[in-house]
Amino acid sequence: MYHFAVRRLLRRAIDRLNEGDASLVLRLAAPDAELVFPGDNSWATMFVPAERGREGHVTHRGAEQLRAFADRFVAEGLRFVIEDIVVAGPPWNTRVALRAHDYATDPVTGRDVYANRVVAFLEIRWGRMTRWEDYEDTERVAAWDAATS
Repeated sequence: MYHFAVRRLLRRAIDRLNEGDASLVLRLAAPDAELVFPGDNSWATMFVPAERGREGHVTHRGAEQLRAFADRFVAEGLRFVIEDIVVAGPPWNTRVALRAHDYATDPVTGRDVYANRVVAFLEIRWGRMTRWEDYEDTERVAAWDAATS
């Protein structure tokens, strides 16, 4: 039942994000939550330079930086389509794998101006997201940066 509730809550949070409201996603995040966003692009380097290494490089830390990332996501008109959510572990050590695709459309033509595949790994402790690691084609992210700069 717990895993079902986590999946349902995440779907609701992403639906609201797609509607332009990031508040539920942000309320789910712990005050010191971390986001790991890959690559050398403007999304990954909003606050810190890109670093390469074995470990996931934390690109956003804390409520203010997560809010800036979420606000930009909404402002850019990005949308997530969740394909699958897998939840494992107890409430004090919940792990989530989320497979989706994200996209942005031209407001005039309705055609995709950006599309990518996403796999995200989330860590949740007692209902609060402590870490989100995002994995997608970073070349597509960089190309979109170049096209919109």
